[in-house]
Amino acid sequence: MGEAARFAVDTLDDCVVVRVEGDLDMATAASFDETVASTTSDSHLAIDLRECTFLDSSGMRSIAAAANRHPRVSIVAVDPGILRVLEITALDTMLPVHASFDEVR
Repeated sequence: MGEAARFAVDTLDDCVVVRVEGDLDMATAASFDETVASTTSDSHLAIDLRECTFLDSSGMRSIAAAANRHPRVSIVAVDPGILRVLEITALDTMLPVHASFDEVR
């Protein structure tokens, strides 16, 4: 069994950041959805996957749902496995993916 996910919400300049620590999968996607729903829907949302250890189709669905809720969504990720999942699912063509928050602005 993978690492249980923790989610944290922060603010960075004009951006709401949802930080994922651990797995974003079938077991944790509903909690991620609730965390995203607690944010202001008219703000720029950055999903920080730098500490995400696993991402499955349920997590991808949750990220896509977040993109439908917010006018602007960015992803910050550096792990090659996470980046590969974003590439395979073509989510990287629908949402900007950055290596750091300096690139998000």
